[in-house]
Amino acid sequence: MELRKLKSFLIVAKELHFAKAAEKLNITQPALTHQIQQLESELGYDLFDKFKRVNNRKVELTEAGIYLMKEVSRVLDLLERALSNAKMNSEKSKQLKLGIPKFCPASEVVGILQNLQEKFPATTFKVIECNTAVTVQEALFKGTIDIGITTFPLVFKNLDSTILDNEFLNVIMSKNHPLAKYQKIKIEQLRNDKWIELVKDYSSAGLNDVEVFCRNAGFSREANVIQEVSNVELLVGLVGVGIGIAIIPSGFSINSEEVVSKELIFSESTRVEVTKVLAFNEGLDRQYIEKIKDCADVVLV
Repeated sequence: MELRKLKSFLIVAKELHFAKAAEKLNITQPALTHQIQQLESELGYDLFDKFKRVNNRKVELTEAGIYLMKEVSRVLDLLERALSNAKMNSEKSKQLKLGIPKFCPASEVVGILQNLQEKFPATTFKVIECNTAVTVQEALFKGTIDIGITTFPLVFKNLDSTILDNEFLNVIMSKNHPLAKYQKIKIEQLRNDKWIELVKDYSSAGLNDVEVFCRNAGFSREANVIQEVSNVELLVGLVGVGIGIAIIPSGFSINSEEVVSKELIFSESTRVEVTKVLAFNEGLDRQYIEKIKDCADVVLV
């Protein structure tokens, strides 16, 4: 016995009008009549008074029909409640893993998590730290995380993304640096400076491009790196006491009164752009993908 036939019967029993019931069910009246006839045949008894329907054009339930209507209504209510509870329990058990590059500003992670939790109120999120933007993509490709904060370009197949923000690489220096008074600094002005850098595993996207521009300007930034650190706070601290200068994304909050961040200009007013994205594997459930893409309106501060 098909569930849809019982549902059709219940609608007719409540409406006591085949045409109205058929309209509610979005089927033709003959199709509905055929369903009821099949159901009565399977049950072995009439649900509607055939004499009154034929002779008086009036739809009335038989005693058996009245009893069945009450029981079917009760059972369908229980079924709907069970399905709803099962869905809620299923959603509560879901967990999505968000991969972030180490030293990703906390404000960005918190902002994105808030947006994701608004989109997925019944889903829990676990933050997984990865060394770099590229290792975030590796984790997405391997399936060890579900969503990741990373930067263009996407180097693995089957990854999709939605743009979060466009930033540029800035140079940070001590407020006492001779160039600290300028708003914009050309790369060739830094040829004699010493540089502090995050260790290669943690370094910012775009540094390879920076080195190309430096060499075009007649010097090597990499050759002038005097200190590598694995901690952004330490990097900012060393810059603040004048040990060297460093490159950092423009959106990064420095939180030091001793350090200033300046626009870094390359040849012909060029700046190195860093596009930050929220990436995911194309195989992720479609219901997640659409909502993740809606998170592009998150404001990163």
